[in-house]
Amino acid sequence: MDITKKIPVHIGLFGHIDSGKTAIAEVLSEIISTAGIDAHPQSKERGITIDIGFTSFILNDYLITLVDGPGHADLIKISASSVEIIDCALIVIDINKGPQVQTGEHIIMVESLGISKIIVILNKIDLFSGNINDEIEKTRNFFKTTSYGSNIPVYPVSAKTNTGFKELKHGILDIINSIELKRDTGGDVIIPVDHHFPIKGIGAVLTGTLLSGKLRLNQNLDILPIKSSGRVKSIQIFHQNVDSAKAGDRIGINVKGVDVNKIYRGCYATNNPDAFEYCDVIEINVNNNKLFKPKTHFGTQVHITIGMLTTVGNIYPYYEEDRKRIQFTVSNKENGFNALMILKEKVLIRKEKTIMLISRLDLPPTALRILGSAKIFKIHKDPPLFYKYKVKKGTIKNPEHSQGIICTGLAQSVIGAKKIVDKKLEHPFTRVLNTFGTKGNVIVGIETNEMEVKKGDPVYLKELRSFHLKKI
Repeated sequence: MDITKKIPVHIGLFGHIDSGKTAIAEVLSEIISTAGIDAHPQSKERGITIDIGFTSFILNDYLITLVDGPGHADLIKISASSVEIIDCALIVIDINKGPQVQTGEHIIMVESLGISKIIVILNKIDLFSGNINDEIEKTRNFFKTTSYGSNIPVYPVSAKTNTGFKELKHGILDIINSIELKRDTGGDVIIPVDHHFPIKGIGAVLTGTLLSGKLRLNQNLDILPIKSSGRVKSIQIFHQNVDSAKAGDRIGINVKGVDVNKIYRGCYATNNPDAFEYCDVIEINVNNNKLFKPKTHFGTQVHITIGMLTTVGNIYPYYEEDRKRIQFTVSNKENGFNALMILKEKVLIRKEKTIMLISRLDLPPTALRILGSAKIFKIHKDPPLFYKYKVKKGTIKNPEHSQGIICTGLAQSVIGAKKIVDKKLEHPFTRVLNTFGTKGNVIVGIETNEMEVKKGDPVYLKELRSFHLKKI
């Protein structure tokens, strides 16, 4: 079989730990890659998936790659890194336990990053004694709260007894046929490196999904950000040697002249280094998740997943007023917001695809930790100027003086009082009209003389102050 004649499709496997994702991948899969089912040594030791696994099977005209990420709460950032390369998702639920915390977290993650098509798999029906149709209905009701709605395909299966997989494959085919697979074969060669290893006598081997462009034998590639380069000596698609590969293919490449020890997940192989920026200060528009409960304060530490890499940074929400960035705090009532992000380390960012996932992995795994997704709209060398309101509180000292309403506490001296003359005040007062005396008192205006002002009433002066943020 010529594997290059099949249409590549990438399907992510998500779900709570022990829901049986990897067992489902084993039943479906016909081809196991080098980074296949629980290939990491610690996976076997701990009995859980701890890294991304890649397996494949043929379905009609399609070569389907299953991307199996960890379900464990501590490893969510590894699962998040797989979302960049998938076309749709399988959400696996243990039918005996129903949706669990990481089920919800994975759904929000997939939803936030724009994966519009999902299939729900209710696994372990061999252990289930209840009514399966009732459980399917409960599952549909659970998904009502998401953008996917209740009209989702749900398939009950048992990976242990190989039950229900014929129907599941039909469902997968239906979903794939409904997706408009857009592959940028004419663009730059972009390969996010997900695994890398040396082979004795051959050299450095990199694996990844070709996101755009066409790759050919003997083509030169740059490995960023380590600034290494080499010639492509061989290309494989699931163990088959090929002369070329196109956008959408999952490939392994042997690159001559590259030091594999310098490569890490988060590197990219490309024929155009100018398609990337290497930066640590970015301005973003955040699509926040309404189910995320904590407030996002100015300077909150967050985890940012960009492509295959997750790093730490601080987020600084702001709103614009007269073209000034003014700091504020975000609640889950906000319907999107702008923010500056300062990262702990410089990261490689694709200029044309800049969506990222923002998480709070410092929160307990019993909470939903996905803050939302974001798009980059500007990259900075240094943090731009910010503003904040400083509120001064004064009190009415004499509301009936012949010269006007006397206020104390807004300034501490005559010099300070002169500086705030003409400054706007909060309702019901208008502005500072003049100084009064030698102790920093001022005369304040009121919106209407018909309003009653009493001694001791508060007076608020909000002043806009500029400041610079520092890099972490």
